[in-house]
Amino acid sequence: MLGIELDQMQGEPFEEVVPEFDELLREARRRAGDRTIEREIAVVRGNESRTLLVRVSAMRSDGEVQGFVVTFDDVSALLSAQRKAAWSDVARRIAHEIKNPLTPIQLSAERLKRRYLKQVPDDAEVFQTCIETIVRQVGSIGQMVDEFSSFARMPAPVFRPENISELCRQAVFLQRNTHRDIDFDVTLPEAPLEMHCDGRQISQAVTNLLQNAADAIEGRSDDTPGKIALELRLAGDDCLIAVEDNGIGLPEEDRDSLTEPYVTKREKGTGLGLAIVRKIMEDHKGQLLLEDGTKGGARVSLVFPDSEVVNADIGQSSKEQASSDGA
Repeated sequence: MLGIELDQMQGEPFEEVVPEFDELLREARRRAGDRTIEREIAVVRGNESRTLLVRVSAMRSDGEVQGFVVTFDDVSALLSAQRKAAWSDVARRIAHEIKNPLTPIQLSAERLKRRYLKQVPDDAEVFQTCIETIVRQVGSIGQMVDEFSSFARMPAPVFRPENISELCRQAVFLQRNTHRDIDFDVTLPEAPLEMHCDGRQISQAVTNLLQNAADAIEGRSDDTPGKIALELRLAGDDCLIAVEDNGIGLPEEDRDSLTEPYVTKREKGTGLGLAIVRKIMEDHKGQLLLEDGTKGGARVSLVFPDSEVVNADIGQSSKEQASSDGA
């Protein structure tokens, strides 16, 4: 949890070995060990951040403090679950309050356009632009509310044998037609790879990763051609789906926080894409890995346990490479 080799640190001052605990230990000494002190402390090692619940208790002998016992637990997952539950409740309330008036607003705007566009000859263009803006923004809000609803009411997965190769192929096909200026590389096993999973949720997770990759490419300031690579293969006995892009990449600090609800580095992002993916992977007893790409950009992987893989004899991988104008 601390990212250190304890055997090599024997005899060293604890505050220097784990500087994050220094302030807590100083406070314990100032209070002369009158009571146990407890605090949540963030510890960052490399790109991984943990939240530790640290307790410092005094060791006494004949009424005198002889030293201190420091105990700590990794509560990162617990805090994440608490935040997720709280945000899920917020999302459910937001979706309920906002969704109802959206359809009447859109229908009213379209009715105004049909009825009065010809009666506004002087500013017809401005009138039409305003109406189209209303309709477009209502659509954007509706999409955001749909994401809220998806996160708040994520159904329990229904497991059945699914052709993961075909799910990946379909997800790429849809994104390729949406982002025609991006080249997609798809590497799939020669034989179909089947796995016990919820096909709809896995398709959603892969689609979210591909969309995030496309958004990361659009967020660059240069004109380098955008490239997204999807790879499906067995990693040992596990099943791995990796999506790599040449976009703006992942932040060095607080990278793990990107999977928390409503945390986003994009100006127009809702911060729910990776949170939904993480929830899907947790339900499938899998892992979501955020890494730097091999040639810049980001590499995000979905790792499923071997217990869910139906057929492991899938042969060698084959590459399907197609540009944006491919079928």
